[in-house]
Amino acid sequence: MIKKLILGFILFSLTQGTMAQTTDTIDCDFWWPEGEEVLWGVPEQMPNFPGGETALMKYISEHLVYPQEAKDAGVVGRVYIGVVVMEDGSLACTKVLKGLGHGCDEAALEVFKDMPKWMPAMQRGKAICYPYEVPFFFGIVEQEMIHAVEKMPEYPGGFEAMFDFINANLDYPQEAKDAAIEGKVFVSFIVEKDGSLSSIKLLRGIGYGCDEAAMDVVRKMPKWKPAIQRGKPVRVQYQLPFNFKLENEKQK
Repeated sequence: MIKKLILGFILFSLTQGTMAQTTDTIDCDFWWPEGEEVLWGVPEQMPNFPGGETALMKYISEHLVYPQEAKDAGVVGRVYIGVVVMEDGSLACTKVLKGLGHGCDEAALEVFKDMPKWMPAMQRGKAICYPYEVPFFFGIVEQEMIHAVEKMPEYPGGFEAMFDFINANLDYPQEAKDAAIEGKVFVSFIVEKDGSLSSIKLLRGIGYGCDEAAMDVVRKMPKWKPAIQRGKPVRVQYQLPFNFKLENEKQK
């Protein structure tokens, strides 16, 4: 109960503008305190890259450079970058939250330099500053698998149909509800040439049964439309975020 009150207070404060900042005056230590993890709560509408998660992943795949130093060292893993989306959609306070070294951290930060403005988070009809975490995958390309393609894979029916499927099939574990657990779970998988999904893996979880619930939704998904490169279907790795938010005792 105390945890939920703290979350609500922080979100209320952001909405009221008592912590309003501009890109010129923003206090990055406030948003990303060293050695601490702050639970900000979940706004009514999360910040979004223009075009959504699919467009964000496509943008990353087109702009992310795998450093030769990392390739030579066989470095494989994920870099997590924190960024604050301002009220006007501009980005500030980019910070490496979890790095790999060997030039990967700098390569991930470089992607944000010319990134377009986002759609800001909304609370009570007002745009607010809000922090966001973006995962970057660095690894050796699997057999016949491509990360940047001309046409990304697509859930049958498009982005809206995919979210309808997720909303209908994602179970909010009772254990997580009882503990007032909220947050995002990131799941990766490969969309095969025939549209089937394989290699379903947890990238980042929040526990309390939420990680398993998110992966179970991916396992239930129908075949996708595969990615297309030079007119032919190709294998592509894909990432999906699953948002767990307590709202009237059920996930919406």
